[in-house]
Amino acid sequence: MKKVLFWDFDGTLGGRMDGLKGKAWSASIWEALVEHHLQHDVNRDDILPRLGQGFPWQEPEKPHIHLNTPALWWAHIESIFKQIYEDLGFSNDIANRLSATARIKYVDLPMWELYPDTLPVLQSLAEQGWSHMIVSNHVPELRTIAAHLGLQTVISEIVNSAEVGYEKPNPEIFHIAMKKSGTPHEVWMIGDNIDADVFGARQAGIPSILVREKDPRAEFQFDDLYGVAKFLAVRGTTGYQ
Repeated sequence: MKKVLFWDFDGTLGGRMDGLKGKAWSASIWEALVEHHLQHDVNRDDILPRLGQGFPWQEPEKPHIHLNTPALWWAHIESIFKQIYEDLGFSNDIANRLSATARIKYVDLPMWELYPDTLPVLQSLAEQGWSHMIVSNHVPELRTIAAHLGLQTVISEIVNSAEVGYEKPNPEIFHIAMKKSGTPHEVWMIGDNIDADVFGARQAGIPSILVREKDPRAEFQFDDLYGVAKFLAVRGTTGYQ
């Protein structure tokens, strides 16, 4: 009997230092300014409000299969960076250079980390017969990041929006994950985002668990992954049929 857990990555299993809960993009944009010694005339608080549109996951109802290579995907993201830098008062040429640096800063491997409970819980659940997949809205380098963090020992597959062209909560990314998992007898989606992870999975007919966040609309929710593990241990086989 095959049992599979779909895991979100950012905010669930880990994330980028200085940006674990939704601020990784603004952090990398700021770090580029620091790298070029241009931070003195910019208020860091002015960056975050400018990140409200343009990213593929901010329009999940639309497929983004046209951004199907790392080069195309990052060209789109760097265009967002460039507009932000220009809005902050920088010239076109400087904005281009800052955008390229912000991309490098975002995927800098030493900046990424796992939560302390991630590996212990995933390893324990694997011993109980669960297979693990990551289903994430992420950058094309997610596989490299996951390997750097040692997740290749416990994760069997990664379904990444930057590769498949669909972002959670679009049901299509969950359908792709189900197909890759071999349509298991039991499956759960676990993540920290009520819309992308909980409601998205629900639309695809997959039961879900909210973790590290609280929301009364989530049927199942826990403060950490240890709570998820305890829940699954007593739940029995009640997932996707």
